[in-house]
Amino acid sequence: MSDTEPSPEEVEAAEGVARRAMHMFPPGILWKFIVVGFIGFFTQYFVLIYIGHKLDVNISGWPFWVSVEAGIIITFILNDQWVFKTEYENSILMRFLSYEGTLIIGAFFQWIMFILFFNYILFKGNSFWANAWAVFFASIWNYIIMKKFIFKGDENEDRNTRGGSAGKRTGSDSIKGE
Repeated sequence: MSDTEPSPEEVEAAEGVARRAMHMFPPGILWKFIVVGFIGFFTQYFVLIYIGHKLDVNISGWPFWVSVEAGIIITFILNDQWVFKTEYENSILMRFLSYEGTLIIGAFFQWIMFILFFNYILFKGNSFWANAWAVFFASIWNYIIMKKFIFKGDENEDRNTRGGSAGKRTGSDSIKGE
């Protein structure tokens, strides 16, 4: 074995990291999450601009938060029903409240980034690019929290439902014990 060739232990460790990364960021879910993110971004942006033009107000105050809520509602529905569709452990109300809390924390971070980009750095006065970069940074936080905590299924779900059908949702309106 040469000095540049990795040892069998190093190869095994690297493969473990790759497997964990593929589990955390499976390509199918990641692409759907990105599409939903773009839909949420444009929903938020158009609501923000609409309010700003219709009411002629500063968009970095309450209009920002109204537009964030519009984006949260749209993306929750799409993430819940399409992206992370699985057998959920929690009811839809609990998932929404968890989602709302997570995204509000992410939105607070996004708001700070938006104000910095819009008023002070890089995209001064350009609401589209200031918002786009702020959303990008907040999206990393959102994805990890959603995948790990909000839209998680039971522990064996990945192995049992990989074929495609999501089956009955345990957190839905059905009566337990059926």
